[in-house]
Formats: sequence, structure tokens, C-alpha cells
Amino acid sequence: MGAFALAVAGGLLIVPSSAAAPAPPAAFTGPATGAAEPCQVTLPGGLKATVTGNAGQRTARLTDPAQVTEAVTTYWSGGHQYLMPASAATAPRAAADPSAYDVTALADRTCGTGAERAAPAAGNSVRHGYRMARLTIDARDGASRPATKGKVLLADLDDNTYVRRSYDISTGVLRLVVPAGRYAALFTYPDSEGGELTYRIALDPEFTVRDGSRVTLDAAAATVPVEVPSTPRPATLVGRSFSVYRGDGSGLGAEHGLWFQMQWPPSATARLQVNPGAGPVAHGRFSVVTTFDYASPDGAAQPYAYHLAQSADRTPARFLEKADPATLATVRRSYAGAEDTGTPMLAVHGAAPVWAARTRELAATGYEFFAPGTVRTEYYSALPDVSWSHTIEDAARRVDIESGRTVYRRGGRTTETVGAGALHPNSPLAAPDTVTYCGACADGTSLLFALRPDGDNTPGDEGLLTSGETNTVTLTRDGEPYATGDTGLDQASVPVPAGRARYALRLATRRSTPGTRLSPGTDTTWTFTADPGRGRNVPANVLCPASAAKCTALPLLYAYTNTDADPLNRVAPGRHTLTLRVARQQYSAAGTVTGADVSVSYDDGAHWKPLRVRGAAGDFTADYTVPSDASGHTVSFRLSARDSTGSRVDQELPGAYLVP
Repeated sequence: MGAFALAVAGGLLIVPSSAAAPAPPAAFTGPATGAAEPCQVTLPGGLKATVTGNAGQRTARLTDPAQVTEAVTTYWSGGHQYLMPASAATAPRAAADPSAYDVTALADRTCGTGAERAAPAAGNSVRHGYRMARLTIDARDGASRPATKGKVLLADLDDNTYVRRSYDISTGVLRLVVPAGRYAALFTYPDSEGGELTYRIALDPEFTVRDGSRVTLDAAAATVPVEVPSTPRPATLVGRSFSVYRGDGSGLGAEHGLWFQMQWPPSATARLQVNPGAGPVAHGRFSVVTTFDYASPDGAAQPYAYHLAQSADRTPARFLEKADPATLATVRRSYAGAEDTGTPMLAVHGAAPVWAARTRELAATGYEFFAPGTVRTEYYSALPDVSWSHTIEDAARRVDIESGRTVYRRGGRTTETVGAGALHPNSPLAAPDTVTYCGACADGTSLLFALRPDGDNTPGDEGLLTSGETNTVTLTRDGEPYATGDTGLDQASVPVPAGRARYALRLATRRSTPGTRLSPGTDTTWTFTADPGRGRNVPANVLCPASAAKCTALPLLYAYTNTDADPLNRVAPGRHTLTLRVARQQYSAAGTVTGADVSVSYDDGAHWKPLRVRGAAGDFTADYTVPSDASGHTVSFRLSARDSTGSRVDQELPGAYLVP
């Protein structure tokens, strides 16, 4: 039997050929690059960063924010992300070689993670035949004298991908030759006069460059302090950030959104001042966002947190000084984890303008450590133009779980749970104001997937183990073996012949996580009928996996389970109820979930018992009773569900819960 070897996300997809199953073309239509594994890089001075992402979407964050004792600035330049600690302003090498803080380039060299940038959105054309112009920028210090230090950021608003650069200042004057047109500029000046370090930021978000144009950025005009607002109840500041978003907001990538960001750890004494009244703009989008994260004092009987933000289309004349409870939304959130090993969880908070969320290049705005199993009430600034997200790093299970983006409403009350139950593949979930991938789609020639293997039981929450995981994929077509792979289904594709066919796709995941018996693996098989190339394309804000241009959603089913476990994913002996929600792939053709079956094991999967399932239309329940002799074992589940179109999902979830 012959075989075709097809590259998939850096690995191999082996397609057996036979007379019964026509062989697909020996060419891979998906990306041959992309890094699913996080890459650890070290900057000058020892600051460590983690670069994550694939398929052209990469971002960096501080690996251990608890060890950071100074302000850190994030900015984008030429499609690369930089992380600049405050000490870089005086480091000799930084003045000569700012590229030392280019985390994107460091990741390319360290891990070989160079990935193609996502293509610009349709209609976002690139200019040709530039008319060049001479531009002089006068950068002035806190006393309006020519500045001898600091950094200028410049963005070409007519073609964001051409000029979005940064320049170190040493003589107070910057002379450039750039394409004529509309620009934005930002000058950050570290002012240490008087003994206290103050970062002065002078912004000019929109000006026109003609040959001989001259622009002044005066740090002395940065007179408005960014104060730390007070909270309704006593709380400890755990993080703060100042972010500037500038671009046309029309496409993917850093050049269309986040431009500059500064973060301070709570211990940092540096202050930040901004020039008031910069903006609004007539061309493109401009937003200034400040965020502050707080935790309740140690020992609080019922933990709580505040996530405060201020967003405007101009630099304010006055920043938020006090949070009004009437402007907040309330979230009761549980951070479910594994056994308490003494290693805390890390929450990476994010807040961004709704329009900028479309760029998919969003830096974190805050970090926070807490014990696994924490349950607390969290209060969010409910701003109509700001979306919130969080990524939870569960050290015990070595998994990062990333939520979708949410716009909270004033007075709203919701309940959210992160990391509950067995880890399993989950599909991204699109919202009108965000850009995300289609979890399972097809174009005219291929099946396309963006399914991460370690999500939780909230639709849209995606997860990925940071180490110790293998993913095996098999595909049958009309009952015949068709393809296998060993790199999972995150940004993977496989060419298929034209025509309607019955497919069975299996993803078997094996995890090695010392210290916990939770979720040692997952085995999922999706059975569905597809006719690639036919059907309605997904909306414009839903990206096709593996760089495909247009695609149609496949009718895969996804299962989400929950039960009355404690926050450390433990169920005591006795009677419990399992809830099962089954949903179809978003934007797939209409179909109704018609039934489900569930079995349970109380002895780590050695023996199985079927359960009586109640419910309909995708919402089911099943009662189960954990025997007293199950202590020290795990509770596992097998489930299957089917719909009116013939699609089904069969899934085994070993070690879903522990029995104490």
C-alpha cells in the first residue's frame, strides 16, 4: 500500500492510498509553519517572557510577573512585539541595539517559531508608488528643552504595515524620510528630575506629513497624572496598565490595534502623566485605556476582586479617581483546579477596546496569583466599548485555559467557572465584536480544524497543555481508513476529494501530569456527513483554519459536562447529578440534538455502568451515586450524543473527578 506524507502544523499527516478510498493530492493546503508550544525567551538583564500562538498570531507576556520590580513597556514595531523594562532606558546596550528586547525575533531564534503573519483583511490595500517626504520631530523633555533620552513611536495611518516604528532620542531632534500622508506619534520620556521617576507621555494621534513637515512632542505638556482609583471596599492593588490603541481597525495584526502599553507592578513607585485633549481622530480608530486590578485583603472570609478600566477616544483631562458601584458588573467566578500542590494559579487579565479585539494582537493588562480552587466575587467596570478576557494557568495540570471575550453590562450578575471537570477538545466561540477561528470547517478541497485539546466545560474556553501531551488523529471516509496524524487538530487540515461523504474523526489525547490523576487523557470521535465546498460561508469575523480564504462550518457536536464537585474537582461518596449540554459547531447547518447516553466508572475506568439520561434538545441530566469504597479513586465518564442530521460525538473522559 502506498502512502502520501503531508505536513500539518509542522508535523506529518500520513494518508494511506487504496482502491476503495481515492488518494487525495500529495500536497498540503494548510500552513507549514506555526508554533503551538510556548517559547521561553530571556531579555537583557534576565527578564523572561513567554511567546505563545500560531498561524501568524503571536503575543508575549511576562513569564513570572511576581519577580518583576519595575515598569515594563509593550509596543509593536514592524509586526514585532517588544517588552522594554524601565532599566532599558539607561542600559548601554539598549541605546545601541533596541532589538535586544524584540521578543518576536528572540522566539524565532530560540524556538524557530517564525510564522507567517495573517493576511490583511479584504479591502485593506497596500499603497504603491510612495511620494516621499522629509519629516522632523522635535522631542522635548519635562522642561521643554531638547530631550536627550526617551523613545518616539511613529505610525503611518494610511498604510499601517509600512511605518509603525520606534526611534531612540538622544539629541532632541529626529529627522526622517517617510511616505507623505497621515500619521500618529507618541513620545515617552522618563523624567527623574526632583528625585521621583515620572514617565511623561506626549501623544499626537493624528497629523499630516508633507515634505518639510515639523512636529513637536513636548513632555512638559504631559501634566495629567494617571492616579490609582479607590474601590468601594478595601482592596490591594495587584496590577495596572496604560494602553494606547491606534490604527484603522480593519484587519488582523498588531498594526491595526495595540500600539503602546505600560505596566507597573504594585511595588513600583514610578508615576505616569499624559498630555490631555489628544484626540478624537478623523481617520481610523484611537483609544486610550487604563486598567487596575485589585484583590481582597488576605484573610477575607469571602474573597473578592475589582477589575477597573477607563476608556476614551482621547486622552482625558482627568483620570478615574473612584469606582462607582453603580457602574460595575458582578461575576461570581470559580477557579477549579487539581489538588493543592502549593503552586498557585496565575490569572492573566485582559481588557481592550471592542473594535481592537478584531486585531487578535492583544497584550495582557494584569497578572494575579492565587490558590487553586479559589471562589470569589469579581467586580468589573461595565463599559460598552471594552471587552474583558482572562487566561488561567493551572500549574498542577500544566494547562492554560483561555476564555472568550465578554462585554459586561452595568448591574449585570453572572456566574462563571474555569477549569471544572475533565479537560477535552473545545471549539472557539465567535461573538459579533470579536474575531476568532472556526473550530471545524471545510473549503472546496480540505477539512480544516482549529480545535485545541484541553478546553474546559464552558463553550468557547480553549485550553492547551504546556508540556507532556501527545495527540493522535485518525480519519475515515465512508468507512475506509483515510488519514492519520500526530500533531493534533490546532490549525490542521487534510485534503479530501470532492463530493458528499461520511467521515469519522478521532482525536486521542494522552497527558503526563505528575502530581495529579485528573484528566490523564481524552478520546473523542466525531461522526458527520460533509460535502466540502458547499454551503454558506462563515461570517467575516470568523477565520478559516490553516490560512484558508473561505470555508463552511462542519456539523460537529461538542459535549460539556458539569456536576456538584468542589473547587478542586472532587466529588464525595453519595448521590450526584451530572448535567450534559450538547451543542453543534457554530454556523453549521441546522440540526436538533435528539439523544444522549452516559456511562460512569468509579474505579479509574476498570468497570463501567450505564446511567439513565433525562432531557432533550441538547440539555440532559443523569444521576449517579459514588460508592463509599471509591475513596482514593477517580470518577470517569463515557458519553455519546446524536442529532437529527446523523452527526454524533462519542467521548471518554477518564479521571474527570477525584474521590477524596
